[in-house]
Amino acid sequence: MSNTLEPSPASGQAAPSEPPETEPLLGRIGAASQREGAPFWKNLIMGTGFLAQIGLLTLTATTWVSIFSLPVGLFTLHPLFNSIGVLLLFEAVLLLQPTHTANQKFKGAIIHSTLTGVSLLLFVGAGVAILLNKIRIKHEHFGSAHAILGLVVYVLILIQAIIGFAQFYTPRAFGSVENAKAIYKYHRLAGYMIELLLVVTLIAASRTTFALGPLSFKTWTVVIGSSSVAIGVIPRIKKEKLGFKCR
Repeated sequence: MSNTLEPSPASGQAAPSEPPETEPLLGRIGAASQREGAPFWKNLIMGTGFLAQIGLLTLTATTWVSIFSLPVGLFTLHPLFNSIGVLLLFEAVLLLQPTHTANQKFKGAIIHSTLTGVSLLLFVGAGVAILLNKIRIKHEHFGSAHAILGLVVYVLILIQAIIGFAQFYTPRAFGSVENAKAIYKYHRLAGYMIELLLVVTLIAASRTTFALGPLSFKTWTVVIGSSSVAIGVIPRIKKEKLGFKCR
């Protein structure tokens, strides 16, 4: 979500030079760049991306092991849908981060919007599931930090997705394509902030009474997984895409 969707620019635009063969394995800060013609799936593990994959795998596996240790019911849809939604949301960012040519950005934007759209549907499903479950058992709706943060994150993700969709597919909704492009950097920055808040929400989820009780959820696994994701994502952020001048 953070690397916003960009309309396809005119053909013939000069592309940034390819990273040299002597580029370190992990690369310089913000230097992870997709090679022309390379498949998009490689963007997921490029540079520090493989660390993000390890973290996402840890978070997803930990959640699923806890979920399926209990009888499947309405409540289990909440963490199940959320875990897949979080996975797809971060993958959408990791896929788009290394793009730098006009063609890469355009194709990456389509993949990014598709993954983000699916993750949004999963988050809606997760929200509806927990709402119905709390109504069924007559439980307080916002009795924990996780519940409050969760609602905030759901709303922010919805707003972010709507803005990103409009920027790429209907840029004239902002008056012109140029106006839509002018707020790309804010969309990207907001996306990274939402992801940070999402990680905090996951940690808060591991501290709920149900997580510590029947689920036997371990907070340290969430912290380790989230830290690995952060170490994988942050170094690949291109400062110039956030509007900062780079030497």
